[in-house]
Amino acid sequence: MSKEKISGSQIFWMISTMQIGMTILLTINPTVAIAKQDAWISILLSSMFSVGLAYILTRISMMYPNESLITYAPKIMGKILGHLIILLYVLYWFTVLAIILRQYGDFMIGTILPLTPVIIPIVGMIVVAVYVSFAGIEVLARCSEVLGPLILLGIMVPLLLNMSQVQVHNLMPVMADNNLLVLVKGALPTASFLGDNILLMMILPFLSHPRDGVKGVVLGSVVAGLFTLLSAMQCVAIFGYSTASRQTYPFLNLVRFVSFGFLQNLDSIVVAIWIMGIFIKVSLYLFAASYGTSQWLGIKRWRIFIFIAAPIAIVLSMIPRDFVDSSILFPKLVAVPFNLPVNFILLPLLLWIVGSIRNRKKKSGSNSGIQRNKRFHKWFRVKIESSVD
Repeated sequence: MSKEKISGSQIFWMISTMQIGMTILLTINPTVAIAKQDAWISILLSSMFSVGLAYILTRISMMYPNESLITYAPKIMGKILGHLIILLYVLYWFTVLAIILRQYGDFMIGTILPLTPVIIPIVGMIVVAVYVSFAGIEVLARCSEVLGPLILLGIMVPLLLNMSQVQVHNLMPVMADNNLLVLVKGALPTASFLGDNILLMMILPFLSHPRDGVKGVVLGSVVAGLFTLLSAMQCVAIFGYSTASRQTYPFLNLVRFVSFGFLQNLDSIVVAIWIMGIFIKVSLYLFAASYGTSQWLGIKRWRIFIFIAAPIAIVLSMIPRDFVDSSILFPKLVAVPFNLPVNFILLPLLLWIVGSIRNRKKKSGSNSGIQRNKRFHKWFRVKIESSVD
């Protein structure tokens, strides 16, 4: 492992800023379309899932301190299954990195750069991400620490300024039209984004104090879920679920709705803040893909692989034809039916359960060995004393 270390507060900002931006941008629309006025309940369920996943990942990390997925997966599951699990996550890192870049490019040309080829913002973002990832996880953590408060503030201010426009009756009735199954279905799009904290498998080993990091990880997931929940509630409360479900970016329209004295036309500021969040997310995925793949392949100079991973991500990002492919079909055909149940639920649970069993057996075997040694020393001492007598 690298000698770079990050603190518990830094990992809080990394998790919260990574998840908030694109989750608010892209998941409110599909959640409202499914759960209607109860979208906030669906987002609450997905937030609880995110916090639970973060807790499970911290428990695995504490069983195997200073180790990443690449080293502890074969120890837990054996070489064949362990390396198969690693392969699935390597494919996940590269695929999602490419999709994030394409979603970012589609967002930019759809809002502020309509006549720009989509590859231009994609290349611009990946170049900045390469620079930060090459500098290492410590620099990325410091960037999160600096940009994180700005991102949270940029989301909080529009929510506060629009409070006078809230129509509470748009959130009623609660669970009158939806059963639990519908609410769970509505939670899936948001959960597939909040499940991004699966990257903790590659980040937690860099914590200087692993136990202190548990609080930062869980709190970061809570903050991301809370801001998404409040944003969805306000979108529905102001526009109504019928209008909000037909908007591509409901929160962006919510920001444009702000009219508070001289504070108007804040959408350009919020777009800049979203770009900061996407930058953190892209950099973390690029770091995980480069560092994890290099560690898996036994390449010691892992930074060299960044210059291989970045072009691969750019090429993959050009496969989707448009916004529909990247932000509608991919979540519908890949993220929700595969990434969510397999990469975010099944494999982490499997690693945690099997790892706990192995760890418990190891401890019990060690304790029994200690007891046998004590009994032997006691028997040996009695024999010595009797022979002397």
